Amino acid sequence: MHTKLLKSPIARTLGVVTALALSALGAQAATVNNTYIQNSATEIRGQLGGYARPTVYVDRNACGEGVPGNAVACGPYTISVGVRFLQGQENSYGNYVAKFIIAHEWGHSIQFTRGIYKQAPMQELQADCVAGTFAKYAQTSLGYPAFIESAVRSARAAADYSTHGSPAQRDYYARYGYANGLGRCLSL
Repeated sequence: MHTKLLKSPIARTLGVVTALALSALGAQAATVNNTYIQNSATEIRGQLGGYARPTVYVDRNACGEGVPGNAVACGPYTISVGVRFLQGQENSYGNYVAKFIIAHEWGHSIQFTRGIYKQAPMQELQADCVAGTFAKYAQTSLGYPAFIESAVRSARAAADYSTHGSPAQRDYYARYGYANGLGRCLSL
């Protein structure tokens, strides 16, 4: 019966449609490389550069994180990101999620610059809020299609209930920044 089901016209059509959909998702994912990351940093600097001006290092352990590959800000002047990590996020959640993640780390650089130190998870949630403001800026000022939904899915998936907050909290604060702007994020 199993082989009969696979050979039915409906099963074949569904298989082809599924394969095409998965292929299209992979084809749509932006290629994340040093150029993509540095261009993203330039775009983020266009909105947030008056608050912090970190250098974004790619695959360099710039924050002494041991194994390069995630995304971390370690002071007002340094953000360290991994191409493989950001590409995985784009592949899993959609285009421009890497920009949101870099903007989140930029939010931490703003916190360092302004001496903002909040109890967990608010430090991370405030950075999500800042990233949400960039998602709105990218859409309204840079002409990107809306990517807040993809960004929120990525943030929710990285929730840990302690340092980064719950999925619902990460969702709320990213959308809060998107809707209310940077000033409101910085006053949280």
